[in-house]
Amino acid sequence: MDDFIGKGWSFPPHFEKKLYLREDCFSGGVDMVSGRQEIEESLAILFSTQLKERLFHDDFGCSLIDYQFARNDNHTLLSIKGMISHAIREHEPRITLDKVDIDLDNIMEGKIVITISYTINETNSSNNMVYPYYFENGI
Repeated sequence: MDDFIGKGWSFPPHFEKKLYLREDCFSGGVDMVSGRQEIEESLAILFSTQLKERLFHDDFGCSLIDYQFARNDNHTLLSIKGMISHAIREHEPRITLDKVDIDLDNIMEGKIVITISYTINETNSSNNMVYPYYFENGI
């Protein structure tokens, strides 16, 4: 499964201490993740990145912060779902999106809860991811 999904740095990155074995060789490095964890960390990065935030990849991300002062209504709910669905379909080819649910119960307190149901393409295994987004972070 790792061949298709790949490996990547953990998010947030965690670096090990370097131990110098000799002048030109050292051990240590960064923690790596793979499989489902790699996909879910990639999705978390996607959700926490604003559109146009990345200089050479300005279509990457979800501008969830744009909804900080939005009305708590069906239009807002559908807009957020559409933006998230589009971002996943465009930027995460390792999965098939099955469903996006948004809990707006705490939006007035600055929090929405995003639940993603998805299938990993290589293994055909279904998974869920819950991502709480806090507007006061200004991410």
